[in-house]
Amino acid sequence: MNKWISIFLMFYCSLLYSQQEIEFSHEAGFYDTPFYLDIDTSEGRILYAFQNNLNRRSSVYRGPILIDKNTTLSFALYKNDSVIKLGSKSFFIGFETDFNVVALTISKKSLYDSISGIYVHGPNAYYDTTLHVMLRSNYSKKMEKEVFIELFNKQKKRIISQDAGFRIFGGMTIYYPEKSIRIIARKLYGNSRLKADVFDQGKKKYKQIILRHSGNDYKKTRFKDVLSTTIASESGLDVQANQPSHLFVNSEYWGVYNIREKLNEYYIDNNYDCGTEGVDMLQAYNKVEEGSVVKYNQLLDFIEDNNLKDSENYEHVKTIMDVENFANFWIHQIYIGNTDSRGNIRFWRSDSLDGRFRWIFYDTDLGWGSFNSTLLEDFTSPIKTKWYNPTWSTFLLRNLLKNKEFKDYFINQTSYLLHTNLSTDSVQRKINYFETMYKDEMVYHFNNRKRFQTYQGDMRKWQKEVDQLKYFALKRDNSLWSQLKKKFNLSSEYKLTINIKNPENGKVYLNNNELQSTIFEGNFFSELGVPFCILPDVGYSFTGNIDSVPFDVHIWNNCDDLYPDLEKEITVNISFIENKSSKSSVVINEIDYVNDCFEIFNQENGIVNLKDWKIVDKNNNIYTVEDCMLESGGFAVFHFNKIETRINDVIYQKINFRISSSNELISIYDNNGDFVDSVSYKLTNIENSYSRNIPFNSFEDIQYKWENNSDVTIGYHNTFYTNTLLEIQSVKDRNRIFVIVGIIFVVIIGIFLYRRKRSTSQS
Repeated sequence: MNKWISIFLMFYCSLLYSQQEIEFSHEAGFYDTPFYLDIDTSEGRILYAFQNNLNRRSSVYRGPILIDKNTTLSFALYKNDSVIKLGSKSFFIGFETDFNVVALTISKKSLYDSISGIYVHGPNAYYDTTLHVMLRSNYSKKMEKEVFIELFNKQKKRIISQDAGFRIFGGMTIYYPEKSIRIIARKLYGNSRLKADVFDQGKKKYKQIILRHSGNDYKKTRFKDVLSTTIASESGLDVQANQPSHLFVNSEYWGVYNIREKLNEYYIDNNYDCGTEGVDMLQAYNKVEEGSVVKYNQLLDFIEDNNLKDSENYEHVKTIMDVENFANFWIHQIYIGNTDSRGNIRFWRSDSLDGRFRWIFYDTDLGWGSFNSTLLEDFTSPIKTKWYNPTWSTFLLRNLLKNKEFKDYFINQTSYLLHTNLSTDSVQRKINYFETMYKDEMVYHFNNRKRFQTYQGDMRKWQKEVDQLKYFALKRDNSLWSQLKKKFNLSSEYKLTINIKNPENGKVYLNNNELQSTIFEGNFFSELGVPFCILPDVGYSFTGNIDSVPFDVHIWNNCDDLYPDLEKEITVNISFIENKSSKSSVVINEIDYVNDCFEIFNQENGIVNLKDWKIVDKNNNIYTVEDCMLESGGFAVFHFNKIETRINDVIYQKINFRISSSNELISIYDNNGDFVDSVSYKLTNIENSYSRNIPFNSFEDIQYKWENNSDVTIGYHNTFYTNTLLEIQSVKDRNRIFVIVGIIFVVIIGIFLYRRKRSTSQS
């Protein structure tokens, strides 16, 4: 309790003195040469230490401090008999790296005290002769120590600098001499989040991050799990983001660590923007980490009681779990031969999304062993054959494979991945990428690390481990292909080639995977049809053929199953072509970019039916127009925000995207996909709206143009046009008056002349 009171008082004092500025001659960061650090002491005495244990007895700054090596100093202001922490500053001299750098400042007592140190066995530990580890050790408990963390990104900018909690992280790896670390943000330490762009994904708020030494791979490549999860992410699986880093603790170099996201409800919120409420996250069989196990048990019970051969039962299961995500998860686990996947299953759902369970691919360090790994057979076995496949861990996969739709997807997806993301060429490219990224940094790791370095290898051993990954990748795809064929009793196969012209104008999907290149080549099994879809972008169509036979023979509604028809090869040629311009005379007339709405105007003499028209913005957000009969000369307003006050005779429809106030492109296409109209702009100053001067291409010798202005006339004609009409009407009125006056004048003159003539004749 005294500890927490002390922390609170220090935090309170720091708030009291938050207005005070202490000037340092050098800021934390990277320097080419040594220097003297000078500190302004006009606010009071400055205390400093080489660890995070500042108190009244700490060293007092009395003059410039020589910084001639990588150094982290912790500072405090001593004033009015109070010690106010100022945080830590790390200085790196001549240290070159392309990695992030993490510097931790922590009390040595917090780490190594024989009684309370988080890195020691502690007084209650005992050796377990079965597990061969020290149970009840300090590092196996949920002990937490205060630490100051600094994180420098690859651009050498310090993006995190704050107090936080320090814990040991991991399962069995906590018993290794070197351990992974969990950093936790809490209000107790001053900030409840780590707010930074840690993973090059934009600035986010992280409750925790992990400094991982690579788990069971810590003596080997130090990047095996990063490799596995990077490959899996390309198949749309949830993975922990990562950033490689060098770790310094109290100025001492600890080596290469990977910064990883912590798997919890905050991870789900950061990646899906769904909040943290209503999230269930479970591990292994049904261990609850967040939320509840109720929904998952309902899933298990339903499958236990209902045969999934029945399509109705399978359709119900699809509403509870993402079956394609599940299939991809296991295909990747089987490919790398991860025997530890049983206990390292993580799955989650969120009430704020569709409520379906999805699986997270993580902790794969025990993979990449034998390229002949038999995990496909083991994980589909109805009985336990090895320690890693108890029946509870294979229950879902075994039962789902009873359903033909799922089995066909699983086989086709394995075939697809073995020729794309899991092919020899693709995986070896990834390995080469990480080898190049890590190589020079690992030289520094082995040459400069003292702690933990005993019996942990050198660059020769590291290179051997990397080469072993390459050899695995060389052999694994062919081995798994043969196992797949045997497992499902598949006899014949064929080669599929797909050529795509102008791929920027459409998408092609094979077994629900979007093809990423202009040429796809892969083998599939003749017994199965492969779902195949061609989806042109709005405003485009497609042409092409399958083995020289035009698409209209094979494909309807853009999607069909491909069958080889006993052929050994199939070639598909696809070309995306731009549609013609629409005959409809409807134009975008005004864009209110402040209130996220715009209007269109019907120039035609008759009614235009806008049903199923498409509105597309620069980010390819698409809105499909609902029933909408637009009268001649009528307006339709499309709005993102709710509109309280509406104009009679104007049609309103709510769109699902906002409108940029600086750079936008809005296009309209009719129900045939033909181009109707578009408007683009790049604005340097924000006013209210971007609008046409007239709603026609020309009017009274005026040509239409777009202008950024302060008027907002959504739902009716803009000011320029109405003023023009008034001027025209005024001119017409004046001319009419002149004509009337002229007529009256002529009549008066006529009458006058007539009377004069009559008077003259009478006289």
